[in-house]
Formats: sequence, C-alpha cells, structure tokens
Amino acid sequence: MENSIPDLPTELVIEILLRLPVKSLLKFRCASKSWFALISSAEFVKTHLSLNANSNEYTRHKVMMFERTVYGFRDCSVSSLFNNSFNEANDLDYPRQVPCGVYIVGSVNGLICLVSRENELFLWNPSIRKYKKLPNPKTKTTFGYCIKQSCGFGYDEFHDDYNIVVIFARYDFSLPIEVKRYSLKSDSWRTVDNCPSMVPLQQSGRFVDGKLHWITIIGPKLCMKRSIISIDLADGKWGEMELPYYWKGGGGVVLSLGVLGSNLSVLCDCDDPYMLDVWLMKEYGVKESWTKMFAIKMPDDQLVYGYLGQIRLHLASGSEILVVFGSTFMIYNLKGDPLRSSKVINSNNWDEAEIYIESLVCPFSTVGTEDATKMGLRL
Repeated sequence: MENSIPDLPTELVIEILLRLPVKSLLKFRCASKSWFALISSAEFVKTHLSLNANSNEYTRHKVMMFERTVYGFRDCSVSSLFNNSFNEANDLDYPRQVPCGVYIVGSVNGLICLVSRENELFLWNPSIRKYKKLPNPKTKTTFGYCIKQSCGFGYDEFHDDYNIVVIFARYDFSLPIEVKRYSLKSDSWRTVDNCPSMVPLQQSGRFVDGKLHWITIIGPKLCMKRSIISIDLADGKWGEMELPYYWKGGGGVVLSLGVLGSNLSVLCDCDDPYMLDVWLMKEYGVKESWTKMFAIKMPDDQLVYGYLGQIRLHLASGSEILVVFGSTFMIYNLKGDPLRSSKVINSNNWDEAEIYIESLVCPFSTVGTEDATKMGLRL
C-alpha cells in the first residue's frame, strides 16, 4: 500500500501561512489560484500584519537605511541590532522609476512614504517590491512660489485608509498656509479646512494614536509659542498640546519630536552640551503625563552634535532602546548600564534611518481577488 500524506485542515494551513515571512508568501501565492486569493485577501493581509507588528522579538521589524552618496537603500533586522555587536545590511530592490534624491517621510504598516526634491510623493512597500507615484495636489494660484513645507504619513483605522497630509507655505510665510490631504482609498487630494495659523518646525509629521503631529510656532505675532499641533485622520479635527516644561531655566531647545513604542516623545538639550534628555508622554493628550525618561550621553567618537536632527529613538526591547546617532546604532539600557554599540559592517555612510514592518500591504487601493470568507477563512 502506498503511503499517502493526508490533507491538512484549512484552518491549520492558514495558521501556518500567517506565520511565514513575506518572501515565502510571495512564492506560495503562485502555488494555486486558491492560495493566491487567500494570501492576497484583505483579511489575511491584516491578520499577518497584526502578528508581525505585535511580535516582541521584532523578527519582522527592519531598519531601512538610505545612503545618499550612492542613492541606495539597505535594511537590517531590528532583532539582530539588539542581539549582535556586528550586523550586515541587505540591499533593497529600489524602484528605478523613483528619483534618487528622496527623503523618508515615514513608515506605516510596511508602507514607506517618500518625497523627492521635486516634491513628488511615492508610496513603496519594499517587502513586496511595489510602489505608487501619487498624483500632484493642486494648490491655490495665489501661492505663486510655494514649497511643501512639511509632510506626514499615517493610517486612518476608522476608514481603513492611508493618508498623507502636506502643509504648503510660502518661503517667507507671507500668506496663510494651505493644507492638502491624500487618500489612498480614493486616490485623490482634498483641501483641509480650519487649519490653525502655524509655522511647522519639523519636516515630517509623527504618527501616534491616529493623529499626525508637528512641532510648530503657533499663535498671534505678539504671543507666539512653540507647541505640538496635530490633525486627527479619522475626523479631520486639529488639536494642540503643550511641550514638556523640560528645563527649569526655560532656555532649553526641543530638537525633535518622535515616537517611542506607541508614545509621543521629545528629544531636547539640557545643561550639558553632550547630553540629551528624552521625555515621554505616557498618557496621550495629558500634559501632566510628560515624564523625563532618561538622559543620553552622546558617544565621544561621533561628531553628531552638528547633526542633532538625525538622532532617532526607536523600538524598545524590554529595558533597552535603540538610539541612532548620525550613522551609528547604540543600545541604551534604562537600568543605567553604559551605551553599547551595534555596528552595521557594510553600511556606514547612510543619512536616514526608518523602522518598517514586513507586510503584504499594497500601495494601491485594491483588495484581494476573492472574498476570503468564501474560502473558509476563520481567524
């Protein structure tokens, strides 16, 4: 009697596939029409993304590095940066149609938003090697010579839509700003009304709690102050939050707004010119919850003080946080242990770093070719 391999239950097959890396899933989509429909379905894509995003081992989290000198992108596993002193980066298949001179706006659910020097916007998923060039927004003719002063990229969970918000302004800010919002679902732009009078001080908005945030100068000319301005992607409403009262002398300077885990963070200077304070908003929207978490001593062998805008804080692993100084990775321990370095041996001239998650999310407003529920997908 010939040995036969019994068919696995559909539910078990789905559970196995959901835990595979994107590279393997792209291959398995070619196995059959039913597998293609399953792996391409919106429900599978979302569940696979959720499992990757919530992994405490960060096995599907990658650090993307952009080397402006050679116009190339590389990535490296976040888990390897935490666990190994020396790491090797992998070359990414960068789309040739996308200009070389680009800047990273942000990353959400595996999609990377890029903006070129010519102010062209792109959405790119390096895991599935697909990209989309966005249509150009139309601005008021009264703006004349205007610039894309600031961009932000986020996800509207309520409408299941990816949005880009762009703030337009004249160089001299002699005219009111104009704000445009792009919807991936409708592939169109619309004007955002009722925006406050502000001067954005940060190129890219930070996405936290369904909102995009910028550090701005806001208020009338005689009473202007630095603050955090936000726009809710679900209802389009603007909000304002106070910065932490981070220096008793009142002379400190906020260097950058960031995201640490799922919380808003602020990086600012302090009395010691070689130290940086990190503040965290533990309860979103509550100014009293701003808490100074720790101070970072910059490495003596790194000329980073002139490049403070490039310092980034990234995912925490237990009591450790990944800190990016210029083109150097350091691991900071909240227990007070000294910083330790984590080197990328084949990529040390990069200009920008961004963490992204491996995902099957497509940069187009499309869904799976078949309804996953028709295939018995129960997750």
